[in-house]
Amino acid sequence: MEGVLALSIPIVFILTLGAVFIARGPIGHAVARAIGGHAGEAELEVVELRQQVEQLRVEMGDMQERMDFAERLLARPGDADRLKA
Repeated sequence: MEGVLALSIPIVFILTLGAVFIARGPIGHAVARAIGGHAGEAELEVVELRQQVEQLRVEMGDMQERMDFAERLLARPGDADRLKA
């Protein structure tokens, strides 16, 4: 049993060092860029969607102002006769 344990410690150590070198090397950097790239795309999409929502709010406010103006024009008592003619 001690022989197996004594043999497995260096093997585990070598495998751990190999994994660290791979993770810190070009393969690890490529994996990190791939993972990080998706987060960056999502963040850009969120910013774009927020800008679109803000633009829609501005347009909705403009339409509400126009509707209020039209309602005020139609609510005038003397203008009903002019519209019929």
